[in-house]
Amino acid sequence: MSVAEIDSEAKQNVVETDAQYGPWTHCVVIMEQPPLWGDALPPEWRVSATLTLVDPLFGKEPVLADLPTVVVGPLIHKRQVVAMARYPGRVAKWSFRFESDAGRATARVWLHPGNAPVVDCGIFVVRHGLLSSRS
Repeated sequence: MSVAEIDSEAKQNVVETDAQYGPWTHCVVIMEQPPLWGDALPPEWRVSATLTLVDPLFGKEPVLADLPTVVVGPLIHKRQVVAMARYPGRVAKWSFRFESDAGRATARVWLHPGNAPVVDCGIFVVRHGLLSSRS
């Protein structure tokens, strides 16, 4: 598991899973948004990921592959599962990038890698029940 503070005004926000835990087929993204100040709008975050794949089928060198960017948020709870990234094979390292346009936005992110039977490939936003009831 990797934990990091991310900041919308930083030039680069990259959070990587810890290689010591081994290769995985999925990674759960959990974010925590601190309380908002005044009338500030809750930020929406753009999340993208680069996978490091180490597979004899690809050759001896690691291969980097990007997953499409998704938009998550706004957060409803203080700490919330916001997305799950999946690849139908073993990933040596997940590198996630975060950015937001909503003024100054900060959050903490936890990346929980794991193994699961997967048939999909990409980043899948986990919608909160309160958000879907407004649509």
